[in-house]
Amino acid sequence: MTGLSMSTLDRRAFLLASVGALSATTGIANAAPAQQCSSPLLPGAVVPNRLLVDCATRRNFQLFRANPDYVGLTGLVSLNVVQGKLGTYPAGTMMIFPRLTPNGVALGASRAWPSYITTGNNVLTQVDAIRMLTLPADDYFCRIVLKAPWTNFIGFSVDVASALQPNQVWATSVDKLADGKGVNIDWSSANLNAPWFGGSRWIPESRQCQGNAWRTVIIDGLSQASVGAC
Repeated sequence: MTGLSMSTLDRRAFLLASVGALSATTGIANAAPAQQCSSPLLPGAVVPNRLLVDCATRRNFQLFRANPDYVGLTGLVSLNVVQGKLGTYPAGTMMIFPRLTPNGVALGASRAWPSYITTGNNVLTQVDAIRMLTLPADDYFCRIVLKAPWTNFIGFSVDVASALQPNQVWATSVDKLADGKGVNIDWSSANLNAPWFGGSRWIPESRQCQGNAWRTVIIDGLSQASVGAC
């Protein structure tokens, strides 16, 4: 993918399914991978060519860029059409939402952090960033912010770019997105990823359960979010 530099990803490993794979505009087609790679409630999903990235996600990414010491991001990708109380999210939608770092929390409740979600009829709605966590951040984003079932998502988190130790297989340092700046991605989730990736709490960097392909399209989604006003 033009404009992306991935220091820990194997570019050659990105394999998309040739049968039934859909573009991001049509979501994800159902396939029949090995059972251990998916929830028994939902068949495994073919990795799309590109993820849907809406205006709320783009605006939240800009908040992160403008306040890197105070804001990180929690991210979700829908693996099916998800119906929440606030809206419907097509399969293959990537959503990111701000979570305050300890520095951000230390500023106190008086500081406003303009954050957004997309609700019914593609309405952009402003809500407050995640301040104090009573659940893992991606669970909190699903259950409390989106009010959507967590079983239909995989999760990850984003922070400013940093050096990684070689044994950190659950993380990737991306040198440059489309906006010319890097990010650090933690591919782990306390509860969301394991049913889809053979019990692994992080999205694998290998071909196991198409983990490497999911990493690639998520990085591309973040690159989409990093540029383009809405």
